[in-house]
Amino acid sequence: MLKLWLRSLSFLVSVVSVFGVPPTLAEVVNQVSTASNELPIATIRRVHNLQRPAMTVKEWLSQSESGNNQPAEIVQVTGVKANPTDKGVEVILQTSLGQQLQLVNRSTGNNFIVDIPNAQLRLPNGKSYTFRSDKPIADLREITVTNIDANTVRVTVMGEKALPTVELFDDNNW
Repeated sequence: MLKLWLRSLSFLVSVVSVFGVPPTLAEVVNQVSTASNELPIATIRRVHNLQRPAMTVKEWLSQSESGNNQPAEIVQVTGVKANPTDKGVEVILQTSLGQQLQLVNRSTGNNFIVDIPNAQLRLPNGKSYTFRSDKPIADLREITVTNIDANTVRVTVMGEKALPTVELFDDNNW
């Protein structure tokens, strides 16, 4: 009997706690205090006023570093030279306006690979081409420069037996 009475009392307390509490509403107050020791009351931002994050790849890519929706300008690489030096070989990429290229490099096996985003390998007449130098010096199998997609150039330096030692630099004299 006592168990039944406790269950009933427990149920009644649960119902009263859920339905017996008056609803509470919050209000946004836009008052600015004139007293120097009080801070102004900030407004509460509403969900519908928040900026929606990028939901698609296209929207995500449009949030470029430049802060606008315009794609970055494609740098035209108009010439490639592989010149032997006393330290090895230097690979020179010529651009029409002397723009500085952004390089992303990595190594795999005996290959040193540099991807150059926002660049395109083009002859001055606008035609695409691939640069290749076989055995430019001892210990190097080949150097290739090619377009890997519509806006990326790849430079690959293949070592004969080991990964080549590479020094990257920018020179405006070429």
